[in-house]
This record gives sequence, structure tokens and C-alpha cells, in this order.
Amino acid sequence: MTGWLRTLWAAARDEAALIARERSILLVLLAVPLLYPAIVGWLYRAEDARERPALLLDLDGSALSRRLALRLEATPGLAITGHPASLDEGQAALRAGQAELLIVVPEDLTRRVKRGEPARLAVWAGGANLYTWGIAYPDVVAVVSSLDAQLLARTLMARGLPPGAAAARAAPIATGDRALFHPAGSYGRYFALGILLIVVQQAVVVSLAFSAGVRRELGHPAPARWPVAVGLGRALAHAPFWLGGVAFILGVVVPAMGWSGPSAAAMAVPFLALVVVLVPVALAIASVVRDRLAAFQLLMFFSAPLFVASGFTWPASQLPASVRAVTALFPATPALRALRVLSMKPAGLSAVAPELLWLGLQLLAALLVAAVVVHRSWRRLPGFPWGLRTAAAPAPPSTEGLP
Repeated sequence: MTGWLRTLWAAARDEAALIARERSILLVLLAVPLLYPAIVGWLYRAEDARERPALLLDLDGSALSRRLALRLEATPGLAITGHPASLDEGQAALRAGQAELLIVVPEDLTRRVKRGEPARLAVWAGGANLYTWGIAYPDVVAVVSSLDAQLLARTLMARGLPPGAAAARAAPIATGDRALFHPAGSYGRYFALGILLIVVQQAVVVSLAFSAGVRRELGHPAPARWPVAVGLGRALAHAPFWLGGVAFILGVVVPAMGWSGPSAAAMAVPFLALVVVLVPVALAIASVVRDRLAAFQLLMFFSAPLFVASGFTWPASQLPASVRAVTALFPATPALRALRVLSMKPAGLSAVAPELLWLGLQLLAALLVAAVVVHRSWRRLPGFPWGLRTAAAPAPPSTEGLP
């Protein structure tokens, strides 16, 4: 055990020296956990997407349609940015991306309302923008429903009902919306934090694999023995950069962007748990990469699909069972789910106990797999096994000088 620990500390010192010499490794260790979070935080600094641009085509031109327009303008979810002259012009502007909604007031709106006939408001929306459907379109529906109730209440009062009774008759059932899956309605407090957790994953996996690739390119000798200890020692040299990245995200980026939510200590739990579980995963990957670019190529293909399939941006219940089974094997999935629970509302760690337990089981499995992969890779290197050679067979007796 003493030799194993000595190997670990020696590998940590050697890796620190390599980081100081090879600026490409230092660049990866600084750019991924520091530059990426700063960029992501700046991109989503607005936190809430409000006042989605909408066009209003008023073909009625009545007092009622102007009243409707004022109510639409007053909603926080959308902003009337233009009044096209025709339906074709409005649809062309929608296709060109000049607006996300096109609201058309029919020319017979007032006439139908006065006759007691149903009038229809046409709404075209760009469905690609989630905020258009999640915020702006529901605001249009709410404005129309509210105006409907008021018009009906006015009709009932004209027939002799008291105002209170008329209002109750016009809207007998009160409704209220409360989003459970994405309650914050905010990229800053929810979506961006998930991206930043994936950034931490990239920092752990890429830095170790990048360093291993640099060593192979430079022809550094393989470790004499204890390859797992050597790998953990190298991870120990990288750990201050990873932990610094987590501290930068939660201690600098989140407060600077004004993202309110749970305490930094609570939010740090899924970040730090993911770092710990990823260390053996990164060691296994680092033991098989051939050069410094292999890790980037690997993560380029897998990171985005795994993030989407984790259930963080899309309800996991809507994903195929096979996809849920596969993504559950990756540490980012329970970490993202724990982050989602903590970002939804203030809650103790007991609320994410199942996710943390799953991460703990993944850590045990990752340690076992890493030990196997690292030793198998070590055995395949030229000159194996350093320091573990079996006794050589005795040489045959010399026959020199014999007849």
C-alpha cells in the first residue's frame, strides 16, 4: 500500500510538471471550466424570455378590436411589433423571422359578437421556439378568454343580473396554471445550469484524455507499475482546475447573472458528485485514446445526444424505454435530474437521495470497469509487465569447447 501511495503522489507531481511545460494542456484546463461557463452565462444573462415579437392584423378596425389590441400589448409574454397590411404580408414576415406570432382579427368580429355568434381569432405561430408556445401563445389565449368572460358578464348584467352574479355566471370555473416540469420559465435558473454541468463533465474527461494523448505523442514511457495509482495521481493534479471551475460557476457566474434559486452549497452537490464519478470514467477513456484529439472527437458525438436524452430538456417519460435504459448508465443523467429537482424549488438533499444513490452505485461500477480497462491497456503496451516480470528460464548450458 505504501508503494501504491508513493506512486500516486509521484504521478501527481509528474502531471503537474507536464501541465506547466505543455501549455496546450493548461489551456484545456483553464478554457473549458472557465471560458465556457462565462460564455454560456453571458448568452443567457436575460434569464427570462419575455415580450415575444408579434404582428397584429386588425381587419375589423372597431372599438372592440382596439380594446383587444391594448390587452394583447399589455401582456408580458408578447409585444406587438408591427401591423401588416394583409395576411400574405404578415405570413411572409413570420416566415422571414421578423416575428414569432401573427394574430389576425377577423373583419366581422364586432358584428358576430353583437349577434351572439362565435367569432374566431386566427393565430399563426412559429412552433420551433419553445417560448412562443410556452409563454406568448398562452397569453393570447388568456387575453381572449378574459375578454370573452367580460363580454358575457356585460350581456348578463344588461338582462338584469347583479354584477357579481353576472361575473360568476360568465366564468363559473377559475383556472390557474402551474408548470411542474419547467416551473421557472427561465433559461438562466434551469437550462443554462444544465449546460454548465455538462461543461464540467467535458472538463474532467477531456483534460485527462488530452494529457494522455500528449504523453503518447511525446513518447513518454508507460508507468512501471500501479497504473491505476498513476491515473489517479494525474487526476489529482487536474482536480484543482475542475473544482475551480465548479466554484467559478456557482460562486461567480450564477451571482453575476442574477440567477436566483437554491443556495450554492446545495447546487454544488450534483456538480461535485458528477466530478467524483467521472474520474474513473475519464481514466478508462484516457487509457485507450491514441492522441490529444481523440477525446474531443468522442465527446463531440456523444455529449449532445446524451444531454438531450437525459430527461433534462424533455420529460423522460416521453422517451423510448430503450433510450431511458441506456442513458441511465451515464453519470450525467442522475446528476442532471438532481440539478433539476434542486433548481425547481428550495429543497434539502433528501429530495435528491435517489439520484445521489444511483451516482454512488455508478461510482462503484466505474471503478471496477476502469481498473479492468486500465490494466488491460497497460498489459498491451510494449515491454509489459514492468517490474512484474516472472523469473527468466535458465539458459541452456554452453557447448562451447565441447567436441
